[in-house]
Amino acid sequence: MPGLTVIICTHNPREDYLRRTLSALQTQTLPKEQWELLFIDNASSESLAGRWDLSWHPQARHIREDRTGLTHARLRGINESRAELLVFIDDDNIVNPDYLEEIVKI
Repeated sequence: MPGLTVIICTHNPREDYLRRTLSALQTQTLPKEQWELLFIDNASSESLAGRWDLSWHPQARHIREDRTGLTHARLRGINESRAELLVFIDDDNIVNPDYLEEIVKI
């Protein structure tokens, strides 16, 4: 069971921003076995599951939430999470390589 869950909620994201957000997560110093990634598609016009490859992370899941709104998307992420520690990262944030490792330390 992972110790931490990263939840990204997105609705019709800007591809360039989301690409940078996911790239920053790929380079995290915290081993991927210690955290899971939940990618919440919040009622985007086209399903994001087929457009965004998360195979780089062994514990990543695409989840569709058809009720629009950030609250619905975040609640879905909370309900789907398997960890006690939750980290919400917006689809336009770029986190430092040690971001998740520092959260675990705190």
